[in-house]
Amino acid sequence: MTTLKEIAREAGVSGALVSYYLNGTATGRMREETRRRIEEAIRKLGYRPNRLARSLRTGRSRSIGFLAGNIANPYVGHLAEEVMEEAQKLDYSLIPALTNGNPAREKEALEFLRRNRIDGLFTTIRLPDSAGEREEQKKEFPTVRPAFPEPGILSLQHRADDAFREMIHFLRSRGHSAALTFFGAGISWNADAETCSGESGFPLLRPDVATPQEFLAHIAGERPGAIVLNGQILYPVLNLISEREDYRPDLIIGVDEFHTFLESPLIAGGIRTDTAEVARTGIRLLVECIEDPALPREGTVHLTPARFIDYTAGNVPVMIPASRFSNSK
Repeated sequence: MTTLKEIAREAGVSGALVSYYLNGTATGRMREETRRRIEEAIRKLGYRPNRLARSLRTGRSRSIGFLAGNIANPYVGHLAEEVMEEAQKLDYSLIPALTNGNPAREKEALEFLRRNRIDGLFTTIRLPDSAGEREEQKKEFPTVRPAFPEPGILSLQHRADDAFREMIHFLRSRGHSAALTFFGAGISWNADAETCSGESGFPLLRPDVATPQEFLAHIAGERPGAIVLNGQILYPVLNLISEREDYRPDLIIGVDEFHTFLESPLIAGGIRTDTAEVARTGIRLLVECIEDPALPREGTVHLTPARFIDYTAGNVPVMIPASRFSNSK
């Protein structure tokens, strides 16, 4: 049976460092070179730690919850894959819980993760905010969420103000004097868009609507020449436009590194963010907070700023044949 001393000798490190690695103590702050040498020694010697015994000894499950609405959503699916890969690198398990877009299931999903004694939570949806719930959750485990700043969590954000400035210049070059916007309520892009709109004098209009259905009705009635949106609302918008032969607006959408084609030639540009960076940074932050409870569990963490991409050059494959649409204005 392989011992810690043998692993330390093979890796050229102290027995204490091997113990820290195996027990999950401060591994988030361990030098990458040291971690790599220990991992190589473990693989070479065929060491298999007893996770159950380690969990009983440390009081940690070495598991991270992943709370989302629907993993069939392309963005959430890609994010989950990246989150799982990063968690595995740090020797943490990922436990998913889905609400299928039903707010009534949010508390149920969170309770499922609690019963599985997660050490940290990565969520793409807003947590239940009943009296005392958020403060209790903050004490139980650290939580990260992309894009949406909330009390009691670490928010991961791609600033988009420079991307919006480039987008406004692009839209003006295509003859537009305003654009309609639709982002999730609370997402930081709303504030960035408002700032850039005020600076440039180019209206980025937010319609007074509460639901995607109302937004679609607004588009059908007002027929704006340029629309800026993010998320799954793109697909019903495309369906709406495809039914109107004489209406072909320019669309600017949120994209990431997984977008290798365009869903429609109507998509003129994209606000690009990095989903893999969101996953890597989020999991590393969680592990650091798990292993050092003194670290902050609330605030905003800024990622690489978003950038604007011009798709009108025609160098990106289009999934829908261009013959179905006319780009004439």
